[in-house]
Amino acid sequence: MVSMKELQGVVDDLRDSATRKASDWIGEGRGQVRDAVGGRSDGALFGMFAVGLIVGCLAGAAIALIVTPFSGVEARRRISEKVEKAQKERTAEMAPTNGEMAPTNGETTPTNGSSRSSRSPASPYAG
Repeated sequence: MVSMKELQGVVDDLRDSATRKASDWIGEGRGQVRDAVGGRSDGALFGMFAVGLIVGCLAGAAIALIVTPFSGVEARRRISEKVEKAQKERTAEMAPTNGEMAPTNGETTPTNGSSRSSRSPASPYAG
């Protein structure tokens, strides 16, 4: 019969072996990437990435300015109009209803002071 200590030793050996192999493979992968990009260091690769990111942002901004269908003043005016419209709609939804619930989904508000809707809710038990 195998003891727990022997089993733990085998598991530890397997873990150490797997860790070494993974480290070797990661090192080989890094070396292959460096070779693919011209053998540069990590700092040089990061610098190239940063420059590419900045150039891409600038190019995107320039393209956006070129293809925009209207000026900045017009865009701000349109946005402010839409915001005002949305605010008005929101305040209309939040308007007081004199203690009665606001009608929703085609329901009518009772006029006799009762709190019941003229439409009864669908029962989950109705067959």
